[in-house]
Amino acid sequence: MVNELIGAGVLGAAGAFGAYWYLKFRDVLPMETRLLAAQKGYSDFTAFTRETMERAYAPEQPEHFGDITNYYLIKLHKVFPDSSMLLFEKGPGQWKLVNYLKHFKVEPKLLTAYKWSAFDRSSSEGELLRFDDVKAGDYQGVAELFSVFDIKSALMCPFKPAGGAAERLIVFGAAQPGSFDAAQPYLRFVASQLSSISKVSDKVFALKKETDSLKSEVSAVVKELDVAGSRLIQRARERKALYEVVTKVTGPGGDTQNGCSAILNIVAKMVEADVVACLLFDEAKGELVVSPGSYGIPDAERMLYSIPVSNHASASVRTFLSRKPFITADAQNDPDVLTRYAKLWEIHSLMIVPISLHDRIIGVMRVGSRRQDFFTPDQLEFLTIIADELAIIIEMVTLYENLSKTAQELAQLNKLKDEFLSTVSHELKTPLTTIKGFVSVILSGEVGPLNEQQINFLTVTDQSVNRLTHLISNLLDLSRLNGKVEMEFQRVDLVELVRSSISTMLLKAREKNVQLSNAVTKGLPSVQADTRWIGQVIDNLLINAIKYAGEGAKVNVSGTDKGEAVVICVEDNGPGIPAEEQKMVFDKFYRGKASANQVPGTGLGLAISKSVVEKHGGKIWVESKPGKGARFFFALPIAKNKQAL
Repeated sequence: MVNELIGAGVLGAAGAFGAYWYLKFRDVLPMETRLLAAQKGYSDFTAFTRETMERAYAPEQPEHFGDITNYYLIKLHKVFPDSSMLLFEKGPGQWKLVNYLKHFKVEPKLLTAYKWSAFDRSSSEGELLRFDDVKAGDYQGVAELFSVFDIKSALMCPFKPAGGAAERLIVFGAAQPGSFDAAQPYLRFVASQLSSISKVSDKVFALKKETDSLKSEVSAVVKELDVAGSRLIQRARERKALYEVVTKVTGPGGDTQNGCSAILNIVAKMVEADVVACLLFDEAKGELVVSPGSYGIPDAERMLYSIPVSNHASASVRTFLSRKPFITADAQNDPDVLTRYAKLWEIHSLMIVPISLHDRIIGVMRVGSRRQDFFTPDQLEFLTIIADELAIIIEMVTLYENLSKTAQELAQLNKLKDEFLSTVSHELKTPLTTIKGFVSVILSGEVGPLNEQQINFLTVTDQSVNRLTHLISNLLDLSRLNGKVEMEFQRVDLVELVRSSISTMLLKAREKNVQLSNAVTKGLPSVQADTRWIGQVIDNLLINAIKYAGEGAKVNVSGTDKGEAVVICVEDNGPGIPAEEQKMVFDKFYRGKASANQVPGTGLGLAISKSVVEKHGGKIWVESKPGKGARFFFALPIAKNKQAL
């Protein structure tokens, strides 16, 4: 019984083992085989995609896209070496075979153009199309092509190249359709990659085109900026040259007489010229003559150049008459130029511009270089601007020379006048003194008694002699002050000087019933002055106040310490001075309109006072309102202590 059970168990186990292996060989092993095949296919596809993607790049030029396509086809052919790879490109009404991959022992003769509606349908739908058992007659010329490549079945995979190129189509051909299932993902991947690269390339091409355009625009802008920068630099140099000209002529230490020479030297420096000359019109001779101060021309040769304005063969004359600038690249071989002068100065390039002031032409400026074709229109324009400045300078020089000549003549006349006044004054003083003496003796009665009429006549004579003596004294004072009068400066106490003058004028004040008062207090600082001349200033101010204030007026003298100066004021409560006359009261021989016929005087006292105060480094002025009197002031600098000196 036990043995039977053991036998049954062994038989059962053997049956189960057999059933297991039967089922494994029938179901499991085929599934494992397919799984391994699928894993290998997936691994191969993954490796293919990874390798191709690592080598993928966006082409820089549309024609490089064909190299990428060929690379993908080569990699695909390595995976399916028994297949045929044909690459078609769409042309007008037909498709061109542009490449193929297949091993032939002898290269066949192939057509280049084919026509088949299936190509058009695959391209328009953009999808893979599969054709099994392709029959001849379905397409024109393709049957022969497929028979050469032994293609019985085909997969068509369309894609669009980059840069707007013609559409392309990959034909994957095989003798049997068995490999199509494995090839489809590869073809889809290749088509997808090529399309993606195409899209990226289109953007790259567009960006590159835009970049090139921007670079071109930037280059153009940079070029324009360079030109503008060069022009700005040139303009800056021109403005600097103009500034140098103005500074040399009108600035501190400027030399107007040498202004023309300064301009010509600056022009030569600016345009790198060898010769710069100014030809001025001589009206007396009717010629253009080279003026002094020319650059690059010796004085001996300068004297050789003078040309009549009637000689129209001269470019300088034509420029002078037409007022139009002239430029030539080679003056020695230009028929519009008098070549003998160009050869004389050894110049080739030449510019000539007119020199005009307002509507008056005064000459031309010639600028030459020993190099041919050296000057530019911009330099000619700059020269025109300089010529305008030169015209002003020439006018200034002419005016300066005329003014200098006039000033010299006036100085000579003024000297003769002073000498005449001095001589005449001295000559008149002697007989006047004699007349004064004899009139005084006669009036005293020493030579006999006089009747009333004789006394009146002699009194008038005596007064006239006094006025004439006073006038002569004033003229002598003015003559000295206008010359180099020597003043004896010393410390002067103005308080004492004012007191002394008031004491001297008391008698005259009583005659006019004028009340004199002194408000100058002690303690005013001393001034450095000439006692005689400053005393005369105070006397003149007091005499004027007494004469013009009128009967019963009040005259007051006051002094003020202003720190750096002492100010003395002589004030009266008379009729005052009109505003329009206040600026003229210190002029020589000027007398007020209202009092000129009523009050005797010479009109020299205030002019002498002004000259004296100014020679002391001081100032004199008047303040007055009509009907409210007048106040005359003069200020003198305070004397410095010896320690301060």
